Amino acid sequence: MNEVNAWLLDLGGGLHGAVGELEMVHVLPDAPAIYEIPQSPDYCRQVLIWQGEVLPLMDLAKRLAPGMVGPPDGVRDRAVIAAFQRHPGEEPHHGGLLLRGMPVRIAVSDTEACELPESLQAWRPYAMSCFDYLGIGPVPVLNLHGVFSLPAVRYT
Repeated sequence: MNEVNAWLLDLGGGLHGAVGELEMVHVLPDAPAIYEIPQSPDYCRQVLIWQGEVLPLMDLAKRLAPGMVGPPDGVRDRAVIAAFQRHPGEEPHHGGLLLRGMPVRIAVSDTEACELPESLQAWRPYAMSCFDYLGIGPVPVLNLHGVFSLPAVRYT
């Protein structure tokens, strides 16, 4: 049985996702400086500055569930910095993810792998795989390159 470490992310609205252990590089302090970008999509309306980079702050719950009622803009429990590569071997890029709680480190085994269920098809462009986690159900593993690079896909 092959196990890997991951971070379980509470995205809000009952949505969960996961990233690999090394993809999450920093949990931000309680109140980092966040700046509003006018006329940007509601799911990525804010940026923050981290180690000299201006990073998008993505609210995946709003991106994947358009019209979801969540906390008002600027109200969040936690933000984390994630790293990803657009192409193998290149320097990592970074982006911020808005969470509704602290990330939880978990171990996931091959036996927990599952198909992305029909109810989570909006995740398809942003998920590289899925696993069934106890008490939560299917949890998509985020393709961070897709999350921060692909245009929004709306499912109705």
